Amino acid sequence: MKSSPLNHIKIASPCPADWDEMLGDKRQRYCLHCKLNVYNLSEMTEREAENLLFKTEGRMCVRLYRRRDGTVITQDCPVGWAKIKQHIIRTATTAISLIIGLSAGLFAFYFSSKT
Repeated sequence: MKSSPLNHIKIASPCPADWDEMLGDKRQRYCLHCKLNVYNLSEMTEREAENLLFKTEGRMCVRLYRRRDGTVITQDCPVGWAKIKQHIIRTATTAISLIIGLSAGLFAFYFSSKT
């Protein structure tokens, strides 16, 4: 198994700017705070992200998700995205179950107090 240069990225000082407030698309946005383009590696394939690292010289800003084992999650990382999706689905299912349970309880309470 090859070691990707993506897994050796070190972030010396994370930028405090909010991704959602930057102008651009899901792959690249412009940061008014640091006056640089910010690249979202999770929206690129591993090859695209590696090519970006090789062709970019100097300071570069990236947005990334890193698995517990230190590997960077890219668009074509099925294991990492599967775990993120699974967590989101589990959280949404729990929230919906809670809402349905509370609604049923309130419904039962309302109609039992009418009789």
